[in-house]
Amino acid sequence: MLVDMVIRDCRVFYGGELVEASIAINDGKIFKVGKEPQMPRANKSVKFPGKVALPGVIDVHVHLRDQELSYKETFETGTMAAAVGGVTTVLDMPNNRPVTNSAKRIIERMKLAEGRIYVNVGFYSALPKRVDEIDRIVEAGAVAFKVNLCRQIGEVDVDDDEQLLEAINRISLHNLPISIHAENRSVVISLEEQFKEMGRHDIMTRIESHPASAEVSAVARMISLAKKANAKLHFAHISTADAIELIRNNRSYVTCEVTPHHLYLTREYARHFRGIAIMEPPLRTKRDLKALWKGIRDGVVDVVASDHAPHALSEKEVEDIWKIKPGIPGLETLLPLMLNAVMRNWITLAEMIKVLCINPAKIFRLKGKGLIKEGYDADITVVDFKVIRRIDSSRFKSKAKYSPFNGFEVKGWPTATIISGTIVAENDEVIEPAGRILGKPS
Repeated sequence: MLVDMVIRDCRVFYGGELVEASIAINDGKIFKVGKEPQMPRANKSVKFPGKVALPGVIDVHVHLRDQELSYKETFETGTMAAAVGGVTTVLDMPNNRPVTNSAKRIIERMKLAEGRIYVNVGFYSALPKRVDEIDRIVEAGAVAFKVNLCRQIGEVDVDDDEQLLEAINRISLHNLPISIHAENRSVVISLEEQFKEMGRHDIMTRIESHPASAEVSAVARMISLAKKANAKLHFAHISTADAIELIRNNRSYVTCEVTPHHLYLTREYARHFRGIAIMEPPLRTKRDLKALWKGIRDGVVDVVASDHAPHALSEKEVEDIWKIKPGIPGLETLLPLMLNAVMRNWITLAEMIKVLCINPAKIFRLKGKGLIKEGYDADITVVDFKVIRRIDSSRFKSKAKYSPFNGFEVKGWPTATIISGTIVAENDEVIEPAGRILGKPS
């Protein structure tokens, strides 16, 4: 048999360990994994000497912007950033302009993205006003729903448990994930108003307006709702030790993700980086940081996601702390920072693969992704563990060319990104788009 391509001369993460192997690819799928003599003839052969082939990295928390926010990011620039960062699949959040909260708007975004994406893209929806619209949103191809308890983006009152419960029950009928931004809005708003009245305008005030208690109380509330609905919820960007403990004790009802910035940076970084280090939830303490790493090692943390949230630099450098847009670009730093953690023995390679590949595919029901395995999609991330690099945000493909990680030295770097058997990026440069829209009705 003649296949499309064989990847040779590298090590492969296969069957839970690194092995010397080759990968045969045909019709966008992994045809065979095995020793070189077992490989079929191929139209194309590529070699990655000294490199390691991993399952394609999946980032379940990405803001690609576009539409009326294209000055921040577009489908092209966002997915180019993913491609050079070794990320093969991204899931796009709904807090766009206009908000993605209907079947019509899901379809609009899919049409806009068609032919413009370098990696695979799936789309979240916010909660619609009418619960029956959820059915149409699912039919249109949404891969998940998002609820922000702090900055409402959908049309359901996030302070109303009954409305939330009705939406959770309806979504659960479709077996789709529900991702929760868990911060108690009333606590945050109350503190913001108090600090403004006090005339406080230092950068730490912005962080203090989002206390750990706001996250913990929101997590506890949503766990209670999950139990009432007998449903499973997914918590986005968990940032506190106490929330991790709540999740640890309620694993039957919840999964969770953390971000690299909450794993690496404490609130003290904000004194130096100011607006660039502002995100929601904010940076926390060393105690919280240590608890998140422990959560990965213990299996309590299911996913590490970038929360790639690009803004114009002017929106990050504004003097009024209350007008600073929260969020940072993360698609080009997600994998390097996690490879660095492996090389420094903070976590194992197997633990990294679980939180970046296996668990995201499982939780978000991305069939054929998350593993290098016969019959799975040929989405592969090739990395070099020997490379030592400094992160240079000026070279980002994202429109947001800033980062609190600028200048960080990391061990390990993505060198090639393969989507359905097509090399879309290599050595920090994009080659060609090959992304597919996930969930799109055939």
